[in-house]
Amino acid sequence: MYKIKRLFIYIKVFLVMIAAETVSVFLRHSEEYKDLWIVSERGIDARDNGYHFFKYLRNAHPEINSVYIISKDSPDRKKVAPLGNLIPYGSFKHYLAFILAKVKVSTHIDGYSPDILFFHKFGKLFPDKSKKIFLQHGIIKDDLGFCHADQTNIDMFVCSAVPEYEYIDKVFGYKPGVLKLTGLCRYDNLRKNEQPTRKILFMPTWRSALRTCNRNTFAQSEYFKKYNSFLNSKKLSELLEEYDYELIFYPHFEVHRFLDCFNTNAQRVHIADFRNNDVQDLLINSDILVTDYSSVFFDYAYMRKPVVFFQYDESEFRNGHYKQGYFEYKRDGFGNIAETEDEVIDSLRHIINNGLNPDKIYLDRMNSFFKFDDSDNCKRNFEEICKLLDKQSV
Repeated sequence: MYKIKRLFIYIKVFLVMIAAETVSVFLRHSEEYKDLWIVSERGIDARDNGYHFFKYLRNAHPEINSVYIISKDSPDRKKVAPLGNLIPYGSFKHYLAFILAKVKVSTHIDGYSPDILFFHKFGKLFPDKSKKIFLQHGIIKDDLGFCHADQTNIDMFVCSAVPEYEYIDKVFGYKPGVLKLTGLCRYDNLRKNEQPTRKILFMPTWRSALRTCNRNTFAQSEYFKKYNSFLNSKKLSELLEEYDYELIFYPHFEVHRFLDCFNTNAQRVHIADFRNNDVQDLLINSDILVTDYSSVFFDYAYMRKPVVFFQYDESEFRNGHYKQGYFEYKRDGFGNIAETEDEVIDSLRHIINNGLNPDKIYLDRMNSFFKFDDSDNCKRNFEEICKLLDKQSV
């Protein structure tokens, strides 16, 4: 059923593209589309590097003809609307902007397109001369096959750390000059609160096998059982009560369709949904991060805040999800690795009793990992894009 549905979507996108290509001939030299930069994330949100880069463009470089692609019903639309120049995701105008844009910027590969899956598969049917910028969704630490050069059509690939840059340069197969060590745009807004928020953030990532799950099979998965059990742990509730803390559970975006499967009667444990919560706000307004393998821990480390890794399935994760890259948690990680609920709770207790400070070994790793420790990431990315355009005009 899913394949049939996708087939009809592909046919629709193809036909609309043909129509838009025809219309675009008459608009190519119009002021509305002249030297156009389109910016997006997934077309449904504005809470990541795309939003922060667009905000920078509108404020620091209003001379750039830039637009942001976002759906009309996105919960983030009201946040980005004051910046102006919005185009509805999937609209005919989106197709026109996609065809006529001089620069295409997104946090996801083909994220600026009217349909990511279609253009990932069939994008070569519609070649263009635009510069395609991959801002990234996070710091890469694993061997992500879909990000290799033979799977993409990228002119600029953003990196944030020297080990990340060196690994991608060695393994992913990009031509010299494509990789840029400039930093994630959203890091410009990261800041550590001076006073404790008395909140613990629990943000596990997803598993590839869950993509094809329905609600019933998801509820039978070890992933659900392990993490729902943790939310209902008596020892966790006792810890939160003892130290007057709350725990916020906010899993990976792919898991949010099953969020209603999770439940807890614990008064200090809260389940946060996508529509009403911004990831960066959650990261800033919490004192400790508990995750498993999510690269969001790099954001926390950028703020020099403590992390706990709840990894109950390390070998299974490697076999069924992403292959390990340059980053080894035991050697390079920024926090203690826990395999059980009790070990997680012991780690949390240690961090709280340590004044919410990472242990020296982890703080030293944080300090040595990042190339930058400033708020100029958007500026560096903008300047590198301009260099690409200068080369193109020569």
